[in-house]
Amino acid sequence: MSFRPIGKWIAVTTDIGGEKTTEAGLIYTDNSTGKGGRVWSTVWSVGPEVKEDIRPGDKVMWELSTHRGNAYGSLDLIHESVIELVDRDETE
Repeated sequence: MSFRPIGKWIAVTTDIGGEKTTEAGLIYTDNSTGKGGRVWSTVWSVGPEVKEDIRPGDKVMWELSTHRGNAYGSLDLIHESVIELVDRDETE
């Protein structure tokens, strides 16, 4: 899929629900969105006007209630202003 959001929009993949497996091998169903409806998503693509240092592959936390149905295929489109935290693996 070739897609790049415009402006201050960020395309992310969000994994809510489904079966999860712990490091110990326990399988459980995760249907929660965390405290206050906040979710972690993986950044797929970043619009050209995003001012924050957010890159593809970063993990971002945002509040699910700010999502107004903006999507492209399997990607959620979120505005830069709703990002609360950014987590980056500095070993890459």
